[in-house]
Amino acid sequence: MINGILLLDKPKNISSNKALYIVKKKLSPKKAGIVGILDPLASGMLPIVLNEGTKLAKYIENENKEYLVTAKLGYTSTTGDGEGTIIACKNPFSFKSTKKSLQEALNKFIGVQKQIPPMYSGLKVNGVKLYKLARRGISVKRESRNINITDLEVISIDNDEIFLKISCSKGTYIRTLVESIGDSLETGAYTKDLRRIRIGSFQENEMISLDEVSGSQPKIISLESITKNMMSISITDEQCRILRYGQTIYTKIYENIDEIALKNPNSNLIGIGKIVNNYIHVKRLINFNE
Repeated sequence: MINGILLLDKPKNISSNKALYIVKKKLSPKKAGIVGILDPLASGMLPIVLNEGTKLAKYIENENKEYLVTAKLGYTSTTGDGEGTIIACKNPFSFKSTKKSLQEALNKFIGVQKQIPPMYSGLKVNGVKLYKLARRGISVKRESRNINITDLEVISIDNDEIFLKISCSKGTYIRTLVESIGDSLETGAYTKDLRRIRIGSFQENEMISLDEVSGSQPKIISLESITKNMMSISITDEQCRILRYGQTIYTKIYENIDEIALKNPNSNLIGIGKIVNNYIHVKRLINFNE
């Protein structure tokens, strides 16, 4: 049975759920799930966790992400991207800026800030996804939340389009950020193109296409890759058995650690735990024998 992570290079114009369906049909895993849904018009890295990998999905989801973004100036969109109704700005469009001056103007968006999720999103209010309400013309109050833009680089400018590379925290809506950039430049803007190229330590060159998924040996990334930046501890087979029964085990490590990779005597990952007052508690256990 395949246990691990498939880094799919999702093409444009298909939903993330459709991409998952295709992968499941080709690989026939018992369990599979998406980490970090991409909109249909977006492309790029879509991690699909397979079988025991589903237990560690949240550790991928919490990582920072990096995108290549094309922002169209002089227009806005009802959805923030090309899928909605495109509206020309009322004022005559005029944008003259060098790459350097634009970078200086956009540096203020780097850092921790509040962002209100857009109506066209998968967030739920009273059990209903926001985009379903938006399609019915209903707008509801959304609470702002903290996001962190760790880097925002101007790659180039081509008339009314600017090309950006953005690194950000979990929960950042690039469409909303681009709208804020358009407001700041007093031009209006929407996201014309969006491609995710990195999640945590997973890089663009590790992705495979849908065509490659059907190959004889599609590239599957091991679950150990999720924990390579975590502190790890080796435990005996007997200690592993104790943990699987939901009990704790003593350790000489006195420091409280919220996340630590648990490995067997052969240095194979068996799960993730935490240390509290010299005792190891289980957070997630994986079973490669299933």
